[in-house]
Amino acid sequence: MKRKSIAALCCALLALALAAPHALAQAFPTKPLRILVPFPPGGGTDVAARALGEHLQKELGQPVVVENRPGGNSIIATEAVARAAPDGHTLLLTTDFHSINAAFGAGLPYDSLKDFAFVARVSTSPLMLVAHPATNAKTLGELVAAARANPGRLSFASLGTSSPHYLGFEWFKRMAGVSILDVPYKGGGPALADLLGGQVNLMFIVAANGIRQARAGKMVALAVTGPARAGVAPEVPTFAESGYPEFVLLNWYGVLAPAGTPRDALARLNAAIVGGLATPAVAERLAGVGVDPAPSTPEGLEDWIRRDIERYRKIIALTGAKPDGR
Repeated sequence: MKRKSIAALCCALLALALAAPHALAQAFPTKPLRILVPFPPGGGTDVAARALGEHLQKELGQPVVVENRPGGNSIIATEAVARAAPDGHTLLLTTDFHSINAAFGAGLPYDSLKDFAFVARVSTSPLMLVAHPATNAKTLGELVAAARANPGRLSFASLGTSSPHYLGFEWFKRMAGVSILDVPYKGGGPALADLLGGQVNLMFIVAANGIRQARAGKMVALAVTGPARAGVAPEVPTFAESGYPEFVLLNWYGVLAPAGTPRDALARLNAAIVGGLATPAVAERLAGVGVDPAPSTPEGLEDWIRRDIERYRKIIALTGAKPDGR
């Protein structure tokens, strides 16, 4: 009888031990989740956050609130997440601005790597260099020739020195050895309006949006910044194909959490996000803002951001760019 009792107790303990990891995994989430977006409503990051939020709500069984906290080149929202409780219930949908801010270095109220846990990359997307038709350049080569023949006469609509648009174009100018006037704008909407109106000659734009305007005859698509031609614009060559093999630049979205977030919470969030990116509902909404799903593991996102920071550090050193507002 005593042996049977001991055997039963051992079996019960074994069952509890086997069930413990499952119970731990199911413990998260225990309350509503927040996804902070460092930009105003209506933009690509906002659309992506809301698409993912709806999927996470179904997948995780808790409400998901998307909170827009624009300002400071994404620093305001990023700091809020760095200071949040590390329990997996507060997330940041960030972009390459995270890498650029880190690459500029001094002045950040957080460490861009040490103060965060990495959840998943969401998407990547190339930019497209477009020109107003009056520029009379049909190819990147023709643009460079025109710029060399008329130094400082052509103009480029930039979105501030802390943007990939500005840094990428300054990098290209130095590669090509051309002088093109930088015209700063506070947002992509006003910049695009002036490009369409002919007030500026050139602009970097999301490839999916650029090709729609180009096919309508409103602008000319010169080149895309990805390592390969964009699926939405297979007729447009890359910068590499146009004579600049080192010029590769990709925008990206990724999800971060505060440093110290439990591994089981990160694993569950990663699985839910990766699963969501494979669904037509989420993928179609991302396609609507011109980005391609590009899921990763937490480790994959961390490696991606580390390499992106180093890339922008080199570009900043080369161009001598100074950060906006700092």
